[in-house]
Amino acid sequence: MANFKTHLSVGITVSSLTALAGYDRGLGDADQMQWLFLIGTIASLLPDIDVKQSKPMRGALMLFGAGIGYLAVRTLPFQFTTLEFGVLWLLIWLVANQILQVLFIRFVVHRGIWHSLLMAVVLAVSSAITADTFFAQSTQMSWLVAGFILLGYLTHLTLDELASVDVRGNRVKRSFGTALKPISLRNWPASLFLIGWLYFLLGFAPHPAPVLAGLNTLGIPTTWVAQHWPRWSFNYWQTWGRVLGLSR
Repeated sequence: MANFKTHLSVGITVSSLTALAGYDRGLGDADQMQWLFLIGTIASLLPDIDVKQSKPMRGALMLFGAGIGYLAVRTLPFQFTTLEFGVLWLLIWLVANQILQVLFIRFVVHRGIWHSLLMAVVLAVSSAITADTFFAQSTQMSWLVAGFILLGYLTHLTLDELASVDVRGNRVKRSFGTALKPISLRNWPASLFLIGWLYFLLGFAPHPAPVLAGLNTLGIPTTWVAQHWPRWSFNYWQTWGRVLGLSR
């Protein structure tokens, strides 16, 4: 497995070059590309969230706990002063972070579901929904966020696989094939759940036109994908976004 420094360095390089290429093609302005660069770099560290007490795990759980705390306080049917809001947010954040750490240490296995192409796609689609619903981004920019999440994630998985090949010793390590895999067969219940969850998420994702256009550019037929892309009539995420005052 490649170490943290390697993942960070390569993630920065790949994300920066891709952001520069996107800026050159007019896909976004300088500020947007800087954000996409940051998103791609963070995504390049994300798969190691399944390494117990690793930097990615601690950082991701802290951010997730902060999000839970913020949403929990926003949904309470009370009016708070700024100080009260901040104190409640901090308390819920700390409690949620501790609970999440216990759950991750207990149930998450390294090189399991988090090191799979399926998880990469699920997180990419989730990020597109988040950008579109909660941050009022355009359809193209929302899918660009998803693309940088996917790019960073795949960069990490690819590095892990390359580290499994000992070129000097002309041998393949036992860890080969455990990172860049379609799904986790070892944790097949979680894989089945993620497949169903992905189908559910696709119905709430932004319009897939930019995705289909990108596939066409690569010479990949998109007729079947366009015909079978799920679209749900009730957008649960936009409703919650309006309730929380976060969406347009």
